[in-house]
Amino acid sequence: MKLSNILIFSTQISLILFLSFEQIKVRWEISILYGNQDKINLEYQNLKEEEYKLKTEVYFLNSPARVEKYAKEKLFMQKVKPKIIKIEK
Repeated sequence: MKLSNILIFSTQISLILFLSFEQIKVRWEISILYGNQDKINLEYQNLKEEEYKLKTEVYFLNSPARVEKYAKEKLFMQKVKPKIIKIEK
């Protein structure tokens, strides 16, 4: 009976040690994942800011006033005035 008690006790101790190490490993992995999440959130915010800047630049570059100014200054284009045609009966 004494040998079986020692065997059960040693099995319980080894199981407790194993589970303790597993718990430490899982907590370590969770802390690493939280760190990764912070990095990903920071990168996401930076990308959102970059997207906002690029959208602003697109709206600026495609604005009608800027396109007209570029056409006049760089391409030497002129605004054509429409001809008025009168039709008499």
